[in-house]
Amino acid sequence: MTLAELADRLGIPPRQIRFMIAEGILPPAARTGRSADAYDESHVTMGQRYLALHRMGMKPGSIKVLMAFDDAVPILQGHGVELRIDPQIPPEELDVEVVLAAVGAALRAYTNRG
Repeated sequence: MTLAELADRLGIPPRQIRFMIAEGILPPAARTGRSADAYDESHVTMGQRYLALHRMGMKPGSIKVLMAFDDAVPILQGHGVELRIDPQIPPEELDVEVVLAAVGAALRAYTNRG
């Protein structure tokens, strides 16, 4: 799909997609040129993830770090939510109550049930 089509799918202006590419949040198109842009569904998925995190109040730099965090270990997948843990963090160092409170706050913010 072209840049304009990707922008339409995400509901944002093309310049915001260019910003996301320049910042390394989205990968560049497979091909470039007037009508040869090659964006695919992975761009849509990553763009949607970025926009959801941005709506939660995260700054672009933080989102970039979080989106690059793909080597995390998924420990829960349910109801459309996935919880991941950095494999570098020993389990005994996790404060479960603090993590649960943060997850709850993030989900309430994401769903506008704050």
